[in-house]
Amino acid sequence: MRKIWTIAWKDVSTTFRDRNLVLVMLAAPLAVATVIALAFGGISGGDIPIKDIPVAIVNLDKGANSQNLGDIYVNTFIPPASGSGNANGTCKLASVSAANTNNGSLQSLVKATKLDDPAVAKVGVDDGTYMAAVIIPQDFTQKVSIGVGKLTVEPSSVEVYVNQGREIQAGIIRSIVEGITNQIATGNITLQSLFASISNKFGIAQIVGVVTNQSFVDNVACAFTPGVSKLTIDQQSVQGQKASGAIPLLILFGSAQAMFFTLFTGQGGVNGIFEERKQGTLQRLVVTPTPRIYILIGKMLGVLVNCTLQLVFLFIALTIVGSVLNKGFVVIWGTNYLLIGLVIIAAALAATGLGALLAGVAKTPEQGQIYGSLINVAMAVLGGAFGFQLPEVVSRFSLLYWGSGAFQKLANGSNDVGLNLVVLTAMGVVMFVIGFWLFNKRLDI
Repeated sequence: MRKIWTIAWKDVSTTFRDRNLVLVMLAAPLAVATVIALAFGGISGGDIPIKDIPVAIVNLDKGANSQNLGDIYVNTFIPPASGSGNANGTCKLASVSAANTNNGSLQSLVKATKLDDPAVAKVGVDDGTYMAAVIIPQDFTQKVSIGVGKLTVEPSSVEVYVNQGREIQAGIIRSIVEGITNQIATGNITLQSLFASISNKFGIAQIVGVVTNQSFVDNVACAFTPGVSKLTIDQQSVQGQKASGAIPLLILFGSAQAMFFTLFTGQGGVNGIFEERKQGTLQRLVVTPTPRIYILIGKMLGVLVNCTLQLVFLFIALTIVGSVLNKGFVVIWGTNYLLIGLVIIAAALAATGLGALLAGVAKTPEQGQIYGSLINVAMAVLGGAFGFQLPEVVSRFSLLYWGSGAFQKLANGSNDVGLNLVVLTAMGVVMFVIGFWLFNKRLDI
């Protein structure tokens, strides 16, 4: 084992002592991502525009007891047209019209779009189309509502999937959703206490008479009507606060370019074994009392470490660039460092496996370089590294899609990267084993 680590460390130290190689591995992807982010995002967005915040609303709630509490979220962000008949449900309070007039401040604050698929909404947040996605679960009304035969409130949650690059706007949306949720919770807890009191004093049969009373229904409906909500928006101008529009682009292109150049590192490291054979270095190593399999494993391990260190250094550098653009330190890749580390290792393993497979299939180093360049560029195109995104059904064939997508999810505060880890690790292991076997069989020392 010590011999394997010695061989691997020699290759790692040789790689990072090569100034030109380090420039290609680190400076090139960092420069590309930074230039694109500055070109399309700008150094600073000036005063933060707290208006027209794009939001996606996904109401999966199936409702219960002839009501759908998920519609309250939808109607708050996207009020029904006046005269549509469902703006205020059965609420008859005269104050509703005045409250609806004041609700205009919320409509100038957000620009909501109703979607049917939560996955589409999350993709929209990841690519910057929306600042946040509000997703109401299927059983929301069933769990939190009170009615005949169900006198208890069950725990439930509304998911707010946000863009970490716009913390202020995302925080506003989260606060609005919390306000609506608290209003619903307060109303239902009040009903729970009311029904419990009626049941204890007069018997559970009296509850049926109460809930079927039209006057009671009209008044209770007002507690869940957006028009009479206590939710208010107080906008104030804050001087000096700046937000960089370049950070979301830096995350998008930085993660893609890091994966793209790591593929070349994996390929170049494996092909370097052929160069050592030409120079006679490999032959001198073989004549030592070191098994051939140890030599190849050490070489492959060195490539894996190089790819891992490349990704680590790139993400640290991109964080520094993001902090400079933001004019203050910002953690652009999220705070779940364990998952970040696991994704980096999985991505490095996938890049090493692809390099081993290409070296095993190619008959000559030159042929391997040609094949590698074509495949790497194809994966970059499929994975969106060049600024345009192909249909997801096609992009899934690219390592960049799974690697860059995982980093973007972590940057946006989501820990849902399990599938990305499985795909990257599985593809890396399979390609590594096949490539190692072919390479060992073909290598003639």
